[in-house]
Amino acid sequence: MSEALRFNNISFSYDGERVVDGVSFSVEAGEIVCLLGPSGCGKTTCLRLAAGMERPDDGEISLDGKVVSTATNVAPPETRQIGFLFQEFALFPHLSVLDNICFGLNTLSADKQKARALELLKEVNLTGFADKYPNSLSGGEQQRAALARALAPSPRLMLMDEPFSNLDPQLRDRMRDLTLRLIKHVGTAGLVVTHDAADALRMADRIAVQLDGKILQIDTPENVYRQPAQPEVATMFGNVNFLKADAGTYGIRPNDIALTGEDDDFTFDGEITGTRSMRGDWLCLIKTDAGQTFEALLGGDTPPPEAAHKFFVPRARLMLFKD
Repeated sequence: MSEALRFNNISFSYDGERVVDGVSFSVEAGEIVCLLGPSGCGKTTCLRLAAGMERPDDGEISLDGKVVSTATNVAPPETRQIGFLFQEFALFPHLSVLDNICFGLNTLSADKQKARALELLKEVNLTGFADKYPNSLSGGEQQRAALARALAPSPRLMLMDEPFSNLDPQLRDRMRDLTLRLIKHVGTAGLVVTHDAADALRMADRIAVQLDGKILQIDTPENVYRQPAQPEVATMFGNVNFLKADAGTYGIRPNDIALTGEDDDFTFDGEITGTRSMRGDWLCLIKTDAGQTFEALLGGDTPPPEAAHKFFVPRARLMLFKD
């Protein structure tokens, strides 16, 4: 499989602050990589660097094996065959939906432009919307039109910056799945920036966790979730209970704790001090015998009693961080 994008030891500073610090990763052709991290960690700057909107201080960026960005030379965005999908949709308000999609197809004849646009409108379930204008569309319809416009020129790489953050949860899930299906269908590589772990887990072939300008870990969603390299990676995916041990520090996710288990499970003693309903389960506060406060997500039709218990964690679900 060939590389669509490669960052090789990229650094970038803004107003004297290093916001991207020695970042290296690649995106294979047809692969989707998510940059996951909190606001201000440098992930959007990485997207801008990939697009050619910023010049790196150090390192090289390559597209399809060709160097396009260095500290001394940057190929402009319009030469990179890149599609963009942002949270603001960025549709031209004075153009119809059809004309928005045709905007990047000026190398084709008018008939071929229209045919390509109508084909994509069908793909994104907007047949019959060709003559409408952006201000008459709902948020979800605008996002689908923006997706069609981004895919119209058959880009070799799609750059997506928090593309679903302005949508309500149900529409967000549908748009995420539609975007993933279409990108995979056309074989375009994708680089997605998000602070939402659910987006990353659901979309990515690999997740790159970024913090303070650095990539802490890049791996498959399963490995990043189950085998995080650092505590900071683990907490990107939700609350984690940390417990000191002889070998280092154990990380335990609330949903991996149970009141029953196997003989070889890891166990600890504690008291449930409070419960509340959480999507059909029970989010419980536990005061351990060591004096720590843990969270556990326990199943059952009724809340577990607020009393002392022995708690079980499958050893395969323990995360060990060496000191």
